[in-house]
Amino acid sequence: MKNQFKTFQVMLTIALIWGLAAPVATWAWLKNASPAKEATNPERVGRTEQDRKRNAALLAGYDYDKYVVAITGYNGQDRQEVVFWNRQHAVRTRVGPRGNYKCGLTLLKDGKLLLATCKNNNDEDPTKKIFDIFVYASTDNGASWKLIGETPLSGKEPSLTALPDGSVVLSAQKGYFGPGTKYKEEINLARSTDGGRTWERSVLRGSDLPRNMIVERDGSLLFVRAAKFDWSQANVGSPNFQLCRSRDGGKTWSFTEGVIAWDKKRRFGEVSGIRLRDGRMLATIRSLQKGAPKGDMHGFGITLLTESRDNGKTWSLPRAISRTAEVHAYLTELKDGRILATYSNYHLPFGVYAIVSSDGGRTWDRDHPIQLALSAHNQVGWPVTVQLVDGSLLTGYALTAYLKQPPDKFVTETVRWRLP
Repeated sequence: MKNQFKTFQVMLTIALIWGLAAPVATWAWLKNASPAKEATNPERVGRTEQDRKRNAALLAGYDYDKYVVAITGYNGQDRQEVVFWNRQHAVRTRVGPRGNYKCGLTLLKDGKLLLATCKNNNDEDPTKKIFDIFVYASTDNGASWKLIGETPLSGKEPSLTALPDGSVVLSAQKGYFGPGTKYKEEINLARSTDGGRTWERSVLRGSDLPRNMIVERDGSLLFVRAAKFDWSQANVGSPNFQLCRSRDGGKTWSFTEGVIAWDKKRRFGEVSGIRLRDGRMLATIRSLQKGAPKGDMHGFGITLLTESRDNGKTWSLPRAISRTAEVHAYLTELKDGRILATYSNYHLPFGVYAIVSSDGGRTWDRDHPIQLALSAHNQVGWPVTVQLVDGSLLTGYALTAYLKQPPDKFVTETVRWRLP
């Protein structure tokens, strides 16, 4: 009887200890495993504490002021890894001449592809940086491209959106950066009703521009951007989204604010927002990594993702889906329900990459990034991916192909590929 009582006491003690320890252990596991966790020090990367210490030693000692936009090439990398490649055939095509740069891409109802790319045509005074925007078309799924016209716009970071009525909307950053510019106050907009050959020009107040626009089920347009943003100043900007809506094909716009549940002093931009088939909205944003040794959103930029279940009125706590110096994210919901995030590497190996989520954006397969293009320098990116009728994917992007041959170091390319 005494032995049975002692046994019962031991079991009770173990149960009590487990009852207290299990929630603590579970909380610790969730804290470490949660996709919402964001590193507080860009150099503390690695799967284990020992890995993080080894990485810190390898990544220490950099004077980031001596590197262009604070990019050493190793920013935020986990150096305690090796990579196994699995090659797959793809179709890669140059779009236009050398000097073409970042691009926007859209698929028309008739299957034709349109691509808008910017080119710095001001060689005499590069400080003014006048980027003209040209439009190319493809009727063979990106295997070849033909120049069909020059827009009246001057700007960088173009975005193209095809509407159900056949019209196309183009947005872009202001392309003139000299005296008297208003690129911090307004962005370029244009609308075409003839397949991108001619454009009706307008402007939209606000400095932040969309990575993409959402075509709603009723045919209206919606895009999400930072409510107020200034890339040149730390801690300046709005902590929330501005939702911009148009019911007349981009001619006029109305605005509402979407509240983000996060640090109200955090600045961000380059929003890619999508509406999923289940009604939820997802948005990726580019922000500064917490604890960054230099306040530069190139070398220490990071991609965060947030979600809205009430049509954009409120948004969840943004969580990191990338490593340091992985930016320019663009979201695409695929026909099979998976979500693709295409982005730029501002660390080695420089280039364009993609990761996949199979659970509606809750988790991302960051251990198996897809390498879509390599660049000779960190000046790369603004990738855009559309899914074609046959299920294949077409990604447009810019990269540095001629490193020692200015001024036309850059090129615009597309690559057609498939996910397994």
